[in-house]
Amino acid sequence: MVSLLKYISCLLFALTLTACSSLPHLSSPYHCEKLRAGIDIGSGSTKVLVAKINKCKKKIIKIVEERNFAFKFKESLHLNGERLPEDLYNKVKTTIDSLKANFKARDIEVRAVATEVFRQAKNGESFISRLSKETNTKILIINQEKEAQLGFWGAVAVTEKSPLDIVVWDIGGGSMQITTMRKNHLFSYLGKLASVSFKNKIIAYQNKLRGSPNPIGKYNALWAKRTAQEEAKTLDNILKADSKNKEVIGIGGVHYFSIKNQLSLKPALPYSQFQMEQQIKERVNWSDRLLSGAYKETEVSNLILVKAFMESLKIQTVLPIKVNLATGILFDESLWQ
Repeated sequence: MVSLLKYISCLLFALTLTACSSLPHLSSPYHCEKLRAGIDIGSGSTKVLVAKINKCKKKIIKIVEERNFAFKFKESLHLNGERLPEDLYNKVKTTIDSLKANFKARDIEVRAVATEVFRQAKNGESFISRLSKETNTKILIINQEKEAQLGFWGAVAVTEKSPLDIVVWDIGGGSMQITTMRKNHLFSYLGKLASVSFKNKIIAYQNKLRGSPNPIGKYNALWAKRTAQEEAKTLDNILKADSKNKEVIGIGGVHYFSIKNQLSLKPALPYSQFQMEQQIKERVNWSDRLLSGAYKETEVSNLILVKAFMESLKIQTVLPIKVNLATGILFDESLWQ
């Protein structure tokens, strides 16, 4: 009897092994590892990230390629009656066509998202629909809540920090997101005061119609600071508390390129309110000719905007990291279905 039971047990075990061997091994690296490209068509620039990832562990194995294109959609919208012009469409299409040809040759999957400026533009939906069709690329106009989620999880993937220990602060050309997690739930501030929109407020206060606000000057800088601080007060208590008590990670071009470069920060180092203040005192009197890069007109106003929020939210330091929505795209499985 014992021998019979032992025989039956061994038979069942063998059958189980056979059945299981015919199923895909979900933890296999071959299932989890993917080569993907994410394109973030933002209000001020278009970012491209190609990487080999482990989608199961939400980790980047290797960054294959990174590109950044200075397509100033927000500026074009402001100057063209809230519509995106045809010449800019042609530039973007040519760029994506070139990228797609390269991706196809290397067997790389690609997804793209479009953000705030396309939600605002009168022709935003038709612009992206046409671009998606003519480049044969899946491009989705996402809402601001989705922006916050992509930015947050992109930061978690790159830093490998616990999502419960950080606040992710993302500033683009037309929108700002600040996101924290409590008990597996994300809380986000979804604001419209961002790099280009804040610069445009200063220009309007200077009684200008367009162009650069530089030199901003001490008086206008004080007005701009108060304007940003009033907006910072609108954050809910959860975000205010977490911004003060958790590590704040700055993502997007404003933090990683504009602020980091102006402060001459070394990699993996945070910046402080004191460092910001020193730069603002000097640069409020600078004209564009003393600044460098493709975004001279927003450099000084970026400093004022970020410093004002840091003061209001009692943020002592911000760690800038090289993350944008293209990073988050790589790990958001809903975009790859």
